[in-house]
Amino acid sequence: MEEETTTPAYMQLAAIRFCLSLPELKNHHELRSKLMEGIREGNMAPYYKEVCEEFNWPLDNGLFKQMSDANTKRILELDQEHDKNFIDEEDQVSGIWQAKLDYLCSIGDQQGATTLAETKFNDKSVPKSHRIDAIFALFRIAYFHGCNIRLMKSVIEKAADLIETSGGDWSARNKLKAYEGIWSLAVRDFTRAANLFVDVVPTFESYELASFGTIIRYTVYACMIALPRSELKKKLMHHGVMAQALNSEFKDLKEYFLSLYEGRYSDFFICLAKVENDMKKDPLLYPHYRHYNQAMRLRAYKQILQAYRSLSLDYMAKSFGVTVDFIESEVARFAAAGRLQCKIDSVAGAVVTCHYTHSKSECQTEAPEATLVRGTLYQSTVKKGDILLNRLKKLARIIDF
Repeated sequence: MEEETTTPAYMQLAAIRFCLSLPELKNHHELRSKLMEGIREGNMAPYYKEVCEEFNWPLDNGLFKQMSDANTKRILELDQEHDKNFIDEEDQVSGIWQAKLDYLCSIGDQQGATTLAETKFNDKSVPKSHRIDAIFALFRIAYFHGCNIRLMKSVIEKAADLIETSGGDWSARNKLKAYEGIWSLAVRDFTRAANLFVDVVPTFESYELASFGTIIRYTVYACMIALPRSELKKKLMHHGVMAQALNSEFKDLKEYFLSLYEGRYSDFFICLAKVENDMKKDPLLYPHYRHYNQAMRLRAYKQILQAYRSLSLDYMAKSFGVTVDFIESEVARFAAAGRLQCKIDSVAGAVVTCHYTHSKSECQTEAPEATLVRGTLYQSTVKKGDILLNRLKKLARIIDF
């Protein structure tokens, strides 16, 4: 059971390798030592050769031969075991080729693992449940070796089609949500990712793909940018497993969510900076960290401006813990791009909320959305009150009569 709920150690090496590819971390001694330690422990000869070629590291021929011999020996044992049990139960034979596939993945043999997985997936005589396992393995290969988005997309489509046509069991459908959630993040579909991760967290079992902590982190990141404020607390803090995780092990993510939800914008900016730093070190999220950071800042600006007709730049700067020049530049840039419905009154040193007319050529000062809602409610209450008073007057006349 412990092995079933533990992500294979080699899966963590992809993130370390990616960090070493970043200019600011390419000479990081600790990361290099950690990568080499993982390679030695797993006898990852093919992966070692691949890494040395990428980073122009000198290849230790003695180490490479030692690991290659260990790989060859283990693969030979698995092949012999397969031949020995070929006439036995089909499930036993399937378990042997699956063990070989897992081993090829664990040593970083991309070509060998891909060939075996594709062979088993395309073999109609293999049970559909095992073909599903093979296609999921292809996704992990694409994910581990550089987050190949095109291959990941192809695999998701094939897996979804196979599960639908074969009537895949609940476990396969549940796993597909986790795999599709990962792919959705890779293509910046945060809304789809948020919905999938929220569904899969309570019953997560795809530990061969990612750790539970990684899925929790991805869930918070996706929900924060995709879900409306009214749903955030329900999905994150009122969700049993999510709430337990955020209140215990992932308090940094809890603070990230609550700082925005409660309007503690200076704390939120600090948390967002940490999130950006984490995203820079994640091969899946790295291409999106600038977009994500900008979108979350925009969300915070919209939230604070929503309740006001106008707001001084000085107050906004203090709220976010930044300079007046910075906040003015930010708001002006978003307003000019049409992403913030406001304008800057430089004379008064304030941000005035507004909306664009149908001609999109004029910016007219209006009450923000929250104020409009309260105004509509007030007018409705007054109108209903007048109707009630008129009816009471009629009733009084009848009683007097």
